[in-house]
Amino acid sequence: MQNEARTSQTEKRIIILWESHFRPIPFVYFASMKQSRLSPCSFTLELYRFMGATPPPLFESHASTAWKACALDRAYTASLTPRRCLNAPPALAFSRSSMLVRTRAETATPMENTNDRALLFSRSPWYHLMHFGPRPTRNMGHPEEVDIIVAGGGPAGCVVAGRLAYADPNLKVMLIEGGANNRDDPWVYRPGIYVRNMQRDGINDKATFYVDTKESSYLRGRQSIVPCANILGGGSSINFQMYTRASASDWDDFKTPGWTAKELLPLMKRLENYQKPTNNDKHGYDGPIAISNGGTITALAQDFLRASDAIGIPFSDDIQDLDTAHASEIWAKYINRHTGRRSDAATAYVHSVMDVQTNLYLRTNARVSRVIFEGTKAVGVAYVPSRNRVHMAQVKETIVRARKCVVLSSGTLGTPQILERSGVGSKELLQKLDIKVVSDLPGVGEEYQDHYTTLSIYRVSNESHTLDDFLRGDKEVQKELFAEWETSPEKARLSSNAIDAGFKIRPTEEELKEMGPEFNELWNRYFKDKPDKPVMFGSIVSGAYADHTLLPPGKYITMFQYLEYPASRGKIHITSANPYKEPFFDSGFMNNKADFAPIRWSYKKTREVARRMDAFRGELTSHHPHFHPASPAACKDIDIQTAKQLLPNGLTVGIHMGTWHKPGEPYNAAKVHEDIKYSAEDDKAIDDWIADHVETTWHSLGTCAMKPREQGGVVDGRLNVYGTQNLKCVDLSICPDNLGTNTYSSALLVGEKGADLLCEELGLKVRLPHAPVPHAPIPTGRPATQLVR
Repeated sequence: MQNEARTSQTEKRIIILWESHFRPIPFVYFASMKQSRLSPCSFTLELYRFMGATPPPLFESHASTAWKACALDRAYTASLTPRRCLNAPPALAFSRSSMLVRTRAETATPMENTNDRALLFSRSPWYHLMHFGPRPTRNMGHPEEVDIIVAGGGPAGCVVAGRLAYADPNLKVMLIEGGANNRDDPWVYRPGIYVRNMQRDGINDKATFYVDTKESSYLRGRQSIVPCANILGGGSSINFQMYTRASASDWDDFKTPGWTAKELLPLMKRLENYQKPTNNDKHGYDGPIAISNGGTITALAQDFLRASDAIGIPFSDDIQDLDTAHASEIWAKYINRHTGRRSDAATAYVHSVMDVQTNLYLRTNARVSRVIFEGTKAVGVAYVPSRNRVHMAQVKETIVRARKCVVLSSGTLGTPQILERSGVGSKELLQKLDIKVVSDLPGVGEEYQDHYTTLSIYRVSNESHTLDDFLRGDKEVQKELFAEWETSPEKARLSSNAIDAGFKIRPTEEELKEMGPEFNELWNRYFKDKPDKPVMFGSIVSGAYADHTLLPPGKYITMFQYLEYPASRGKIHITSANPYKEPFFDSGFMNNKADFAPIRWSYKKTREVARRMDAFRGELTSHHPHFHPASPAACKDIDIQTAKQLLPNGLTVGIHMGTWHKPGEPYNAAKVHEDIKYSAEDDKAIDDWIADHVETTWHSLGTCAMKPREQGGVVDGRLNVYGTQNLKCVDLSICPDNLGTNTYSSALLVGEKGADLLCEELGLKVRLPHAPVPHAPIPTGRPATQLVR
């Protein structure tokens, strides 16, 4: 009976420990030092099996990397977990973890004896917790008051939180993120499987999907869907990883002191660890964000670049130099060439600091519902669980106070909703919803902008290297690629996003004549005198970006083309003070007629590039405009020679999507000399296809614009929200105009600028270089010299 009572008491204590410390945090555990005893420091598999949970991976010794204690106040033997826990094996603990620095070592060396056993530091629980797992529980707790609260863990929020916390170890910073922690998530750090994180299948929890409240006549009755990231690191944890930059004139167009391209260039360089050769001084080499060509570059990329040059798009070594607007390049990626891992903002700015300091608090799976005001001074925030099923749809708020500042960084779609629920926004809307008005700012939630993309799919030769077999679920291919990653991640195929080349383009004078009066008016007003602004962006993906269960067998490429500066605008506003209620959302896609002509033009341009590629074998007609069959512009599917290679004895290779396509004659790209001629009817078919298929690129911005208050502005040049104190917005919602780029780089830059502004106001200085990035070599600060691979 005594043994049963003791066992029952032990179980209760385990459950208390599990509920309070381990279940909320995705801990990574390590090999037990006392295999015969159940110890919370070494739980290993026993705790997880007892609780019926799936154990995380176990890490064995990592002898190639060790931790060295430097300038410690004292080192002593202590339990890593609270006293109420079971008997924990002693572990090396330090009173000042911020004084730890990581050093390279061939083997780990004994640091201290504990319980008459030599404890290898690289095998100690402290080392594994510091290097691989989440931070000590005090950093993951729920403090009632801190100095700075950052609401939103996207790229900009991670930069602000990480930079401020690292600048002053005594400054308490809390970062609140609505999604899960991305720490060591293989579905995040393996670049080649990013597509999975973007699916809307009821399983993926790394994205939130906003749907137009009403059907759009501009989209022929469709409701557009705009996803945004729902994970620590924001879009940087799940995006396409394409490295692009805005043009110099984009930043100059902000017309705000301190925000010109010349003034921002040092910050652009500060954040970069550029791992490509370059012949200019526009890049940085000692920052936390790695940029490289990734693990592999396919031959299709070179084929694409040659074909692009054939239609007047020259090759350039670097079109991200802030000036080039009409050229192609081998496309760089946010991938560390030494580790093969994605370079996300959370790993670079947040986890790196939490590895060495204890003043950065992280709260995930929590949604900030509103800012707490005393008068017009922001003094804290209220947050709720991201999922409210447990609370039966009741709003269960937790209050955290901020002594110095509240920073809203919840993105273009999230930040305006927080402001409106807090009493900052249009007075008419707030009074209608019975929300006390703190600051009347009608511009909140207005002027929503995005980039509009269409994609067309082409067949390529069966010898081409694409990711189609991997994407369609071929088990042997998937096994091969994952094994390749485990062996040599730095050069594995999964260490790439399969987007190896692309271009930025502007129309010629002859092409402008065919683009209609609406776009020509926009051209003359917006583009003509700014030669660094591209109109369209195009890229090649080595594989079909589509549902492969609906596609016939074969190899494909996808051509992305997206509009860099749409004239259309949308809006988002809350419909209730309840944070769980869906907002009113109008994406505004294509509601300005001027946007059709450049997308139509870019479809024609990418089609001409594809036709001139040696690998080209036809168009997947289901993913193209529906031209009249007799039109010279009509799409032609697979050629007969390729069809016979795929299915020598079958007839189904050309049957898909409910239509029949007869294979054509063998194709010869060398015989293509003239562009396809399109009639007015053909142009109408393209416009209908655009309305039916145009979609977001996840590049939302502009709903809390940085411009004068009387012009609908929400924040000033120092990112302060008008009519309030101690409240800033630091994300892409502050952009008063569009940026011609994939927006990850811009979000990082806004975060760096926001961190600088806050440091100035707090009397601090940004520490350089930033804390060492986990799983990555420390940058040398020198330009890369390796050849383009």
